[in-house]
Amino acid sequence: MQLRPTRRLRLAALGAAVVLPLSTLASVPAQADTTTTTTLTASTTTTLPPTNVNVVGYSVVGPAYKALEAAFQATPAGRNVTFTNSFGASDTETQNVINGQAADLVNLSYQTNVTQLVRAGKVPSNWTSQELTYGHVNAALTGKRQQTNYSAKGIVTDSVVVFVVRSGNPLGITNWASLIKSGVQVVTPNPLTSGSAKWNLLAGYASQISLKKKPNQAQAYLKSLIAHTVAQPTSGSAALAAFVAGTGNVLLDYEDDALAAVANGDAVKIITPPQTLLIENPIALTTTGVANAGASAFYKYLFSAAGQGIFASLGYRSVLKTVWTQTKGDFAAFKKPTDLLTVENLGRDGWNTVDNEFFSSSVLFPKKSKTYPSQGIVTYLEQFAGTSA
Repeated sequence: MQLRPTRRLRLAALGAAVVLPLSTLASVPAQADTTTTTTLTASTTTTLPPTNVNVVGYSVVGPAYKALEAAFQATPAGRNVTFTNSFGASDTETQNVINGQAADLVNLSYQTNVTQLVRAGKVPSNWTSQELTYGHVNAALTGKRQQTNYSAKGIVTDSVVVFVVRSGNPLGITNWASLIKSGVQVVTPNPLTSGSAKWNLLAGYASQISLKKKPNQAQAYLKSLIAHTVAQPTSGSAALAAFVAGTGNVLLDYEDDALAAVANGDAVKIITPPQTLLIENPIALTTTGVANAGASAFYKYLFSAAGQGIFASLGYRSVLKTVWTQTKGDFAAFKKPTDLLTVENLGRDGWNTVDNEFFSSSVLFPKKSKTYPSQGIVTYLEQFAGTSA
């Protein structure tokens, strides 16, 4: 990514010397030797014996890992570490790991994916504490000792849901209400396969809650939004590719993915809506990963100032307080806290309740309603996709 001077200066201060232009990331082999250097800490000075790390993740984060792996391999800890990568639709990658695909480290779209891997015996049940055990970051600290920008544990990057429109914003898209006007054609991934799709649709619902609408009113908005959807590709990356190729006139997307598209020279513009949802992407060492010294060292690097600085340079909102403090000026801000909701704002137990409420394959209605489901809300509303655009 070609960075603005201010961002370059901030990253230099962080000691994150590896900042690769996004246009060159595709040409960086995951296992290549590289002359790129990064500032080291005492925790990254031990050279490991030759080892391979299997990394599995959601589609959009793939290019970032090519940069992160190359930077890690330039450190003493990563000198003998090679990588095998698999990136795709988050739900699909999760199922692949359950079915036996090799994985030492997983960076998936949303928490339910990791929960499924825990149930399948692929990830330790205490994965949220790996942030402290292997990453040496304690999300429980507060005040002056606070180490993370957000309290969610096991989260390696944050983002927000944004709109991507054609260059010049010909339809004058400004907010969520703009998306349900006549003639607007929305592109967003398929919620059956993509974590990005779930974040996007929950953001539309959350925007209405932020505006103090009732849950049924928020559901009614979501129905209209889905009705304006004209394409649902399998993943976030596939959705961006379809939009750039000419499908639809508004794409719902991760902020980091949208920033990458702009940096890549695509003829698009990013619109950050006044209200949206905070995206929190989880990471975990698997049961094989905790026994893999290269995997645990790489996990630690991802939470270091150097690793988080690379994430920030590629459009991700850092979870490390020191990095976020120095890079937050490069990201859209919000007027008040209620303009940026979290999944926990939508359900007391976060994804543990929200996933079932919105995305269960079984649709249930309360006794006195056949219009507003209490379970499987999106599953029910998907029948209206493409009916109003």
